[in-house]
Amino acid sequence: MCEKGSGTLSSRKQDKQKQEKRSLVRSAAYRCFRDAGYYGTKVDDICDSAGLSKGSFYNLYNSKQEVFIDLLNTWALEVIPEIFEQFEASVVGRENSISQIRSALSEELHRGRTVIPLWLEFNVLAIHEESFRRALAKFYRRARSAIADVLRPSMRLVFSEDELQGVANVIFGAYMGLVTQEITDPGNANAEYAIDQFLKVLGPWLQHLQFKTAPPQSPEGQSPS
Repeated sequence: MCEKGSGTLSSRKQDKQKQEKRSLVRSAAYRCFRDAGYYGTKVDDICDSAGLSKGSFYNLYNSKQEVFIDLLNTWALEVIPEIFEQFEASVVGRENSISQIRSALSEELHRGRTVIPLWLEFNVLAIHEESFRRALAKFYRRARSAIADVLRPSMRLVFSEDELQGVANVIFGAYMGLVTQEITDPGNANAEYAIDQFLKVLGPWLQHLQFKTAPPQSPEGQSPS
């Protein structure tokens, strides 16, 4: 029994070390893909960036393509929820929600200017490779779902669930589109300014809708039970 328990602990330690190395490779691959593109990146480049031998790489992944797909899946599972947890913390429960949304979006624009060029290449690759398409689709679904989760607490009395999902889809698409335009036309397409102007219009409209759909108050100023 003792020998079996010892072996289990050793196996868990090995699994943990393997996962740590896979995380190291994913981070290195992201840097390489970001700087040189998918096709411009070789396995040797990823190994050099990660500080691992080629043999160690192939003990963890079968190919560059497998790292690419694992990177997308990891973003879908970890990065998107993390981004929108931060976004939600900035927005939910604040008195001036539009101001907080503006601040949170500003922070995410800085992240997007780095990440979105890589997403664009991922989209092109997904056209020709089914495994890429599935991984990217999962990533986008989680992103849209996370936006809907942020909106739902304050907007559930304003929109139906289908309408809420539609708004979330448009917000995500607009976010990517604005940053993409800014990357390609920085002199004439300022994403942060465009969002700021949009929120100046959106804020009063949303506040009006929330007021119109708010539960009636009792004479004592309390919502009826």
